[in-house]
Amino acid sequence: MRPAYGKKQKDILFEMIKTSRRIKVNGCNICVNKLDIKGHVDGLAIVVRMCREILNVDAAFGIFTDRERGKSIVIGRSNTEDINIGSIMQSMGGGGHSGAGSAMVKSANPDAVKKMIVELVRGNQQASVQISDLMSFPVFSITSNTGMKEAALILREKGYSGILVIDDGKLVGIISRRDFRKVRKDSQLKAPVKAFMSTNITSVKPGESPMQVARLMVKHDIGRLPVIDGSRVIGIITRSDVMHYFYDTLPD
Repeated sequence: MRPAYGKKQKDILFEMIKTSRRIKVNGCNICVNKLDIKGHVDGLAIVVRMCREILNVDAAFGIFTDRERGKSIVIGRSNTEDINIGSIMQSMGGGGHSGAGSAMVKSANPDAVKKMIVELVRGNQQASVQISDLMSFPVFSITSNTGMKEAALILREKGYSGILVIDDGKLVGIISRRDFRKVRKDSQLKAPVKAFMSTNITSVKPGESPMQVARLMVKHDIGRLPVIDGSRVIGIITRSDVMHYFYDTLPD
């Protein structure tokens, strides 16, 4: 018996086989399973490979979610050149090669992750729905001279994880909860946000698809992206907006 394959792995494999449904995509048979786990579990890659072999499908994917940690590990195995697992996992922020790969996805609904995998296998890089259909507007923003203490109060009161910083109509930065980790002294809370804000901004255009935006969010571990038309900020799209879109488009 393999060291990384024991009772826990057997139970997971049994559950995957019991709940598995074949999906026909582009002439290939695939299965995508969602399971909840607690903490680190060894041998999940072996389980996914065995699941694929037992079910005799072209590709198998496992979405293993630790809800307490708010993370899902996605593992894929394929025995056909028509489904490149490494490419699919790269689109989700992970990696691998043509036959095997994995990705770690944070704060994502497993149903939405499943939908994303099927769309990636299908090769549906574009969607009829554009980000301009999902974004929020008008955008709440502050100026670069706003104090850090005031910014902290706004984040807390509004429940935001980040705020756009705009001067004279131009996006100059983003101040997020993460940036407050740079604050070492209470006196620094009197400083303007321009002293601590992030200026390396990742943005999207209104015509981009939810899939393209989801890839950027996963790749850069970003919870919100400004939507820019030309040089003007016209909206903001959040991780929740994108995941709700994928969740809402699941078949009943």
